[in-house]
Amino acid sequence: MTQQYVPPPAHQPYYPPPMPQRSNGVATGGFVVALCGAVLSLVPLLGIVSWIICPIGLVLSVVGLVKARELGGRGLSVAGVVLGAIGLLVCLLWLIGFAAATSPTNGSSSYSSPSYYSSAPTWSAQTTPTTRTMPSVTGPFQAGTYLVGEELTAGTYRTDGSGGSCYWERLTNTSGEFEAIITNDIVTGPSTMTVSASDGAVRFSGDCTWTRR
Repeated sequence: MTQQYVPPPAHQPYYPPPMPQRSNGVATGGFVVALCGAVLSLVPLLGIVSWIICPIGLVLSVVGLVKARELGGRGLSVAGVVLGAIGLLVCLLWLIGFAAATSPTNGSSSYSSPSYYSSAPTWSAQTTPTTRTMPSVTGPFQAGTYLVGEELTAGTYRTDGSGGSCYWERLTNTSGEFEAIITNDIVTGPSTMTVSASDGAVRFSGDCTWTRR
């Protein structure tokens, strides 16, 4: 009996397995981080975290853009760079607006109380004694400079404060120099001051009337 010939199977072509596709994870991460930073920058107060998130997303997107030639993802990298820059710009605008809202308005000035003993008084000094006729060396006295012992006697003087804010100073002499001031004060309302026999002169300023007690 003759055996039937069976031909061998045809040769099958060989196909190598496909290479795994490489992805640009840095570009993807930079885009996601930059997107979160840009969205958070629009929220008042909470957007302060964008000062940290946006720069991170911007740096990752730039690194991803460099690797885009080999791994792809150029579009995500560019979008991440743009979103990171927008987020930082919004944060900067918030900062400028907050600074403008908290800064003092133009033309405002702070008030500081005057120092009575560390600086010269604001009233103009009189270097010569008053020449008007006075009823007594014990007063009443108004604005002027009076020599102690000649035009004004030592003692305690009082004013009822009806003249408003007034100034007085005890002097060693009538030279008008700042060093000649022994002591001084600005008073409002009923007040007293004491003149020593060793004082050279006394000067009153303002509309108050002083009388020896």
